[in-house]
Amino acid sequence: MQDRVAAAMSEAGLEVDRFEADLPRLRAHPRFPGAEVERDKALLVAGVLGTRGDRALILNGHVDVVPPGDRQRWRASPWSGHVEAGRLYGRGACDMKAGVAVMLTAAAALSRSGIPLRGRLILQSVVSEEDGGLGTFAMIDRGFRADAAIILEPTRLRPIAAQAGALTFRLRILGRAAHASVRYEGVSALEKFALVEARLRQLERDLNAEVHPAFREYAVPYALSIGKVRAGAWAATVPELLEAEGRVGVPIGMASSAVRRRLEAALADAARQDAWMTEHPPQVEWTGGQFDAAEADLDHPAFKALRQAHGQELGVDPRPLGAPYGSDMRLFVHEAEMPAILYGPGDIRQAHATDEWVAVDEVVRAARVVTLAAATYLGADQLPSSAGCGA
Repeated sequence: MQDRVAAAMSEAGLEVDRFEADLPRLRAHPRFPGAEVERDKALLVAGVLGTRGDRALILNGHVDVVPPGDRQRWRASPWSGHVEAGRLYGRGACDMKAGVAVMLTAAAALSRSGIPLRGRLILQSVVSEEDGGLGTFAMIDRGFRADAAIILEPTRLRPIAAQAGALTFRLRILGRAAHASVRYEGVSALEKFALVEARLRQLERDLNAEVHPAFREYAVPYALSIGKVRAGAWAATVPELLEAEGRVGVPIGMASSAVRRRLEAALADAARQDAWMTEHPPQVEWTGGQFDAAEADLDHPAFKALRQAHGQELGVDPRPLGAPYGSDMRLFVHEAEMPAILYGPGDIRQAHATDEWVAVDEVVRAARVVTLAAATYLGADQLPSSAGCGA
């Protein structure tokens, strides 16, 4: 996939930087964002259009996708990429191959137009966004910086300048094995997990007591979810060990370290309410990607240009939204110390879902908006018409 992206950038006339991340050195970095997928290679591609001027804008997208799940539940192959009734189907169609197509199209349109830019447009195609952000972290480490970044995640063409964080964790809860016929002689780790899970639900309510205005359309902006549970070794044995994996949301304005402390305190509180768990407290391990919360100023000139281009193409001023999920946005804001927002075609509700899809006409509109926004911000002497920025 990255080789195809590099070829597309080269064909569009961009200066291409195709490189492998130095994984051992990055993993040793004190602010390494974490990873859930084992890999011995990470190939990254950047493309630069324009050389003069002191302005720079990054368009960022990721080509990695989550597993498709049970393929029998898909109406067609998860890798078909078929179009039906104006929708493009397939794993990654929404999250976020459509966004990658938008940034490639925008750069190609500006390159082909011959319009001189008074600034640089930098495209970044990264991997490992889904499991921590290694790719964007490597881009920053390589020295790619700009005045601002637009990450083309699926946002229903609404600018997102506030992104919640997300932390993954693993729990270990101990019990005592016994024959099922005398289960009262044992201690079920599954029953103890029920007590822990109830206390975590209270933590979720506490984290959502005060909600950022951009998140008010979400029922639970900072969700705590248990995604995997494993317990027991035999049907007729009381389970002596339960392992559970989950994620907890990080509110805007709260440090990830504070959320970790609050979850650990909630576990300790649950243990104090039960005699067995007082003696055998639950254990927690922080694993995988660790996504901080982040926020940017929508009044930055680059984002103003995007909103103006959106209004010109769609006839309405886009209403800002918050993202209840983690993304690479926080790496730009915290690691590169530059503003970044999310904006792209597709709905996050389709991401990671069976029969994932994105509307083709929305991808076309996004390409037109982003092309015009980039041309406007980078100070093109002559702006392209909306109709001329097509996909």
